[in-house]
Parts: sequence; C-alpha cells; structure tokens
Amino acid sequence: MRGDLIAVAKRKPASDVKLQTHGRISKAKAVRVSLLGGRARRPATWHLYQRYYLIGLRAIPGLEFSYADTADRRFAWTLERNWPGASRAWEYYAGLQAKQREETANHVARYLFYLPTRAEPVRVAIDQHDGRGIREPEAHDWAEIYFKVNRWPNLDYSDKVRGLVTGNGALTQARIDRLVALRDYPKHLDLVFTARLWPSVPGPTYWHPVEHLVRLFETLAQLNIRSLLRAIVPRSHEGELPKHFIDRLVNCGVQLTKTNITVDELWAATAAARVAFLRPGKHLCVSWRMIDHLAMGACTVCDRAAYTQWPVPMRAGREFVNCEIGIDQDESLPAIADYECISDTVMALVHNADRAASVRDASAAYFDGHVTPKRIARYLIETADRIAQDAGPRNIKPAKTRRMKRPSRR
Repeated sequence: MRGDLIAVAKRKPASDVKLQTHGRISKAKAVRVSLLGGRARRPATWHLYQRYYLIGLRAIPGLEFSYADTADRRFAWTLERNWPGASRAWEYYAGLQAKQREETANHVARYLFYLPTRAEPVRVAIDQHDGRGIREPEAHDWAEIYFKVNRWPNLDYSDKVRGLVTGNGALTQARIDRLVALRDYPKHLDLVFTARLWPSVPGPTYWHPVEHLVRLFETLAQLNIRSLLRAIVPRSHEGELPKHFIDRLVNCGVQLTKTNITVDELWAATAAARVAFLRPGKHLCVSWRMIDHLAMGACTVCDRAAYTQWPVPMRAGREFVNCEIGIDQDESLPAIADYECISDTVMALVHNADRAASVRDASAAYFDGHVTPKRIARYLIETADRIAQDAGPRNIKPAKTRRMKRPSRR
C-alpha cells in the first residue's frame, strides 16, 4: 500500500492580513500591489492564469491594486467584460513587441508588494505552470519569493520557492458564488466522472495516461449504480487517438465526445452526484477543477493524490478520498488487479451516506478556510511581509528632518 503524499496540515494561515512593524500591527500605510507586465507572448493567457489571485487581492479591504503597464490595465478591463475580440486584440498588441516577450512568461507573473514594513517593495513571482520545474528561471532569480502552484515536496527547490493553491482562472467571483450555492443541491446521481483523454509528452509512455483513463472508465462502468461517465477527445488529438481506446470506451458504455462539456452541465452533474471522481491534472498536479469540487462541497474520490502540495495540505480521508492507484512519477501504470480497490471505494461511499456527507462537509470547510481568493491573497501578503521583516529594519528609511539655522546675533 502506498502512503499518502498529502500530509496533515501543521498550521493554519492567519484569519486576516497582519502586517508587523517591530512587534505591532501597522495601520498607518496602505498595502499596495502592482502587477508588472509586458513580458508574456500570450498576455490573455497570462492574465487568465493570474485571475483567481487578482480577485482575492482586489477583495482585501484597503489594499490598492494596480497594473504597472497602462496597456495591460486597459486590455484586462475589456477582457474581464467579455468584449468581443478583446483577447485577439491583446495578442495582436503583444505581437508588435514579439522580441521583448517570451513564451515562458505566459504562466509566470511578477508583482511588487509595497508593505509598511520596509521602504523597498517585495519582489514576488507566481508560477502557474503545470510542470514540476521552475518555469521561468529569470523570474525566479529576480524574485524574493517565487510562488509555485505545482511545487512537489519531494523535489529540491531553492529557499525562495513556496507552494500556492492552484487558482482556477476560469472562475469569476460570480461563478464562485454559484459553486458555493450548489452545496445543498439534491443528489440524484451516484457517480460522475468526466475527463479529457490527454496523452503525455512524446516517448515510451506517451499513451500511458490515456490507457490509465480508459482502465478507470472500464472499472467504473461495471458498477451497478446511476452514473454519468464521459470521455472527451481533445481536438488537438482528434485524429491521433488509437482506435482500440475508442472501441474499449464504447463497448463499456462510456459517452465519448469531441465536444467539451459546458460549465453548467458539469457543475450540475457534479453537484447532483454522491461521489465525484477526479484525476490529478495532466502533469500529475492538482487539477483546476479541484477548486470547483471544494467550493461546492463535493465528495471527491481520486485515483491517487496529486504529487503537488498546497501550503495547507488537503488530507486524504477527510477533504477527499484517495484510492492510491494512479500513474507514478515516471508515468508507469498500475497492475490491472489494483483497479479493483477503486470499485470498492466508490461503492462504500455510495452506500454510506454519512461517510460521504462528512467528506462533503470537510471539503466545503477547507475551501472556506484556505482556498477562497481572499484567503489566498492574505497568504500572499503575509508571506511577503515575513520576507520584508527578515530583511531587517535597516531597509526602512527613517524620515529625515532638517534643523533650522538660528539667525546670527551679529
């Protein structure tokens, strides 16, 4: 039996933003956060990956948020209001400055946090890329804190690399409110599982993720329960997917489609299910959809826990259920016989309403305590403030006074 990689949390984040200046909370100076731009080759994508954190920063009372670049501020304004062509216009603008922009910057944003605890701003970078490595080494070297959403605890990073909740860029505050409102949705399904059939990077294990997903669908399709099982073929791999995968899915009764499921349909099905099955992301990280599950208080079952660890780790058996059967770090596949435990786990939850309800309650409580945009923003600010304090009071420039010269008596 493999042990859970997600450990029990040792501490809880502070309930509010507390900025310390020599042992006392400072209220004399507002916190300011500036988002630096002009580096991403695909700025609309860059903004999407940062959106969840921006929602939280803007929600902090008294915090002043701004875009350092005027063009970014204007394009972001149109994008957030869903203006037709806003994304293409921003991409076109970036294309005019192609020599100054980099592809790796699409997933990494740089911020300046102006705090009362020191004169100079704290340099912060947020890396939202799915990969386990440092996406943009230049940003890492520039930053004093490098937040990485897919930080693996068993890998060796520099001391400046900190974990961060994987913000879902597809969410707005209105959508988050909708998810929270689904917590008491009537349950008329036993199980829901939807997944895209993503292969890996070219190599010997290229089709291993798809093989694993097909095995999961085959296992869950055998259960005599009310379920919604849907496999989605990504358009980028539409003509590439081997026929034997398609045949196996069709033969076991899984819905196979080339069209993405709509948000409304996905959320309604997930909220209506007693058990919601979810796999880690394409790169074995915490999926964007985990925030959806936590917000609506779903009883989430994972084939295995993600290798990523958030600042306050989710606990297997409490906020989610871990079957411990998944793809290993080297993308090797489990034995066929091991998949039987998935059936046992799902059926046990379907038939034990109290156990499933306890997971749903813990999931919702975890979201409220650690995953709302505002909670994450507080964590960002407080971490930056600790860095500012560690730099020492020598960075705080005292106000200078000039003495008045006395008039000469001569």
